[in-house]
Amino acid sequence: MENVKLMNMCRIVDPNTKKVLVQERVKSWQGIAFPGGKIEIGESIVPSIKREVYEETGLKLNTVKICGVKDWYDKKEKERQLIILFTSDDYSGEIIPETSEGKVYWISETELKAAKLADDFDKLLEVFKKEEINEMVYEDNGNLDEKLRWDLILY
Repeated sequence: MENVKLMNMCRIVDPNTKKVLVQERVKSWQGIAFPGGKIEIGESIVPSIKREVYEETGLKLNTVKICGVKDWYDKKEKERQLIILFTSDDYSGEIIPETSEGKVYWISETELKAAKLADDFDKLLEVFKKEEINEMVYEDNGNLDEKLRWDLILY
């Protein structure tokens, strides 16, 4: 059986301003992305994103919708890594401006396009924004010296 690391990420949209909540990550990987993290052993999927968002931003998500996945095989760790992508505009609370993960703030979609994004986050945004795209996947091209190629998958 394949080893799998489950993770999550959520695009939170302010229903009034249409701005999105981002995190300027400073830990294991860096750059601007949406909040999220690891799904703990035995933890259910939806509660995991609600927990991660609360820990990293201070917001309590009331409802979420799954909008896609990001998927790849990590040869070094010998495991499939799967990020379940969510979206929400239904939350309460006030944001924590900064945590150990990085700064947290609202940004417009236009500003987001020009920001210093995490690696390949510009491509992942397509999965969050377009209903016809459900998956971003990295596939091994056979050359270990080259970066894995990615595809956006329509289903």
